[in-house]
Amino acid sequence: MHRFWSQLLLLLLLCLPGLEAAASPALGGQTELRTRDSTANRILNMALTDAFWQSATKNAYTGRLYDEIRLRSYGGGYVSLVTGEGEQDYQHKVVADIVFRQQNEIPQHIEGAKDVVFLGEGIDPVNGAPYTDTFFYLDMTFFYATYTQRMYRLETDDGRTILYFEQLDESFVDAGTWSRYQSMIRASSEAVERRWVGNSVIPVTEIFGMFIVSPGASRDVRVTFINKLAFGEGTGMLAQVGSKMPPVIRAGLQSGFNACVAIARTEQNRRGQ
Repeated sequence: MHRFWSQLLLLLLLCLPGLEAAASPALGGQTELRTRDSTANRILNMALTDAFWQSATKNAYTGRLYDEIRLRSYGGGYVSLVTGEGEQDYQHKVVADIVFRQQNEIPQHIEGAKDVVFLGEGIDPVNGAPYTDTFFYLDMTFFYATYTQRMYRLETDDGRTILYFEQLDESFVDAGTWSRYQSMIRASSEAVERRWVGNSVIPVTEIFGMFIVSPGASRDVRVTFINKLAFGEGTGMLAQVGSKMPPVIRAGLQSGFNACVAIARTEQNRRGQ
């Protein structure tokens, strides 16, 4: 119960309007991203343009690891954006490597991430980009959510690294690889200790997004995270409504961004950089 009220307080604080500020996510609409899912492909490329965010609500923050959150109503839900410079200098390569290869360390920094499993990597035959495949098992307080993603890595000519992802299914890999992935996913799911109340596991219906690692204004690196997550018909009212509530979305963005910064700090210290 203590956890519930502390999370509720956090959500209320995040609902307070922010000050209009000068955060500057490095979008750069000239870049073309290629995903298998047509909806993800269309929205991700639109999200790389300033025009897409003209109608978004924008909250700005000071004294935090991030400085702006945007929510753009689209397709019955929200496309969200959080951006910031982490309040200290990080090396571009360290941050990009962490996002691409070390998301399995997120459970060390977020209580709600029960398990994150690195499944495999390679070169995607459709877009020719390096990829990593990852399984997520998340505690959403009133239920658990799972999904599997493929993340692609793109280095742009203007010095950005774009790490974009879409939902992974069996069409992405051969039968042997998919069978191996399923074994790893089952092992992870069976190992998670769940509550006896609110212990239902609901697969995410739709998820895609991207991390943009770019030169910062006051620090060496700026990270911008854009995401769309939804639960569809048949997943339960709580999941569907929660994924469309701005306070819930902002809370998730805050936790995810702070966790990535914590991993970056640990990794940069480990490398002695």
